[in-house]
Amino acid sequence: AGQGFILLDDVACLGTELSLLDCPHSNWGQHDCSHAEDVGVRSTHVFSPAGPPVRLVDGESTKEGRVEVFLNGQWGSICDDGWTDRDAAVVCRQLGFSGTAKARAMAYFGEGHGPIHLDNIECSGTEHTLGQCARPDTGIHSCWHSEDAGVIC
Repeated sequence: AGQGFILLDDVACLGTELSLLDCPHSNWGQHDCSHAEDVGVRSTHVFSPAGPPVRLVDGESTKEGRVEVFLNGQWGSICDDGWTDRDAAVVCRQLGFSGTAKARAMAYFGEGHGPIHLDNIECSGTEHTLGQCARPDTGIHSCWHSEDAGVIC
């Protein structure tokens, strides 16, 4: 069981959608659930061409937060070395948000607790997912959680 807010209920995907946000669902935050009804997903794919799943954590809304990616079975943060508004725009686009995007550095949304998965991400700003951006090998970095990257979409 999770903790905190329950954001979605009555999600009805066909399976062809590119994003969970493309599926019919109740209004954000409106539900008749308890955490005993939390759902999970186990993927059988080791690698997706779209890259790892992305989420925003510890923001004041669903449109901002520390950027975390799911790699090797764990959510982890991204180091802010070279982190730009172009990179932030790709994260926001991947999450289904449009409009301007602002990069935030130096653990603006607080320090993460898991691994630091990625560093020196180089997006042109036109990619649809973070996985399409050039980056060095995952898991190799010279960062602390005080350098966790964030975005405001």
